[in-house]
Amino acid sequence: MSPKLWKIFGIIGIISLVFLAVLILFFVGSSAKKSISPSYRGGEIGFYSPSSAKSYLPLAETSSKTSTQEPSFQALAETPSRMIIKTGWLNLVVKDVLDTAKKITKFAEDNDGWVVSSNISEYEKVPSGSITVRVPAEKFDQAKEYFRSLAVRITNESVQSQDITEEYVDLQSRLRNLEAAENRLLDLMKMTGKVSEILEVHRELTNIREQIEQVKGKMQYLEESAKMSSITVNLALSEELLPVPPAEKWRPKYVLMQTLKSVMNFWKGFSYFLIRLTVWAQVWVPALIIIWFAGKALKKRKTTNQ
Repeated sequence: MSPKLWKIFGIIGIISLVFLAVLILFFVGSSAKKSISPSYRGGEIGFYSPSSAKSYLPLAETSSKTSTQEPSFQALAETPSRMIIKTGWLNLVVKDVLDTAKKITKFAEDNDGWVVSSNISEYEKVPSGSITVRVPAEKFDQAKEYFRSLAVRITNESVQSQDITEEYVDLQSRLRNLEAAENRLLDLMKMTGKVSEILEVHRELTNIREQIEQVKGKMQYLEESAKMSSITVNLALSEELLPVPPAEKWRPKYVLMQTLKSVMNFWKGFSYFLIRLTVWAQVWVPALIIIWFAGKALKKRKTTNQ
């Protein structure tokens, strides 16, 4: 093969590598996100005032004005005495996994709830799985008792309660301060006359409104979580196929079954990897050939020059 052809192969290889590098940099760069964080000074939020070059507007100054105004967010009308998020888990041995999952789904839907996730699988023709539903908090105990009645045997049952009242009240207070700051900035916008000052106030106003929307979204999420309790039910035909509760450490048969299942999943994933590697051979094989020929050509050239 002539030296000119070696050069062509070398150039093609270098171009391929550069192209791959550009693609990698593009995908990495596109995943970067900008984050907006509020600025704090002395434990309270402050904002730039165009009327004075380096002054801030403490939120305390706006409290007298906003005390006569009704909060714009409906959730501030009244604060619940307690806000509790209830979450339950059940491990049930049942006669029919699919039929039990359908009954759990129907109960949730008939009681103004819904299915969050459902996963039923078969290993060696033995079905098992789990289903997570949300039901109104006032029907949490009723739902749990109904799910228990569907089981041949209950191997584990647990309930967790999370008090979010303090977090919700803190969000209410933060929302009041942000809305007070928003009103103050609106008043400043009316008083300012210069375009630069108006633009500065508008930027701060946009930032405040973004924070208000974030707080409202968080409050709404907490309200929905407190109103709708979550129950996860693990279903299987035998106890060995159910997850091991944290308190039970000695379950050799279960560990054996789960290990065999993990090994099968490993070989399944490895076979998929070989398939993908074979399909992508049309890309990486030519690249390796070009790099090999280019390296050989460079080595030959060095030998000739010596």
